[in-house]
Amino acid sequence: MAQVVERKLGKFEVGSASLPSGSKIYKYNINIMPTKKAFIKLQCLGCKRVNYFTRKSKKIAEKKLELKKFCRWCRKHTAHKETKK
Repeated sequence: MAQVVERKLGKFEVGSASLPSGSKIYKYNINIMPTKKAFIKLQCLGCKRVNYFTRKSKKIAEKKLELKKFCRWCRKHTAHKETKK
């Protein structure tokens, strides 16, 4: 952040009081790696048709995903569960 301020304000004007008012300093954690996301299918539990495709994180979600979605063949909201590829 200090390097960015140095470029804009000049090298000699940089100090703790030289930041523009209202500017925010954010701390970034470099050690966090982005999680890989798996491509999954959601199957209607009523008619057994695959209606939706989505992605989910492999590390965070260990259980199978189950959502209540609209099935256009059943013509109502039913439970949709994650299926195999």
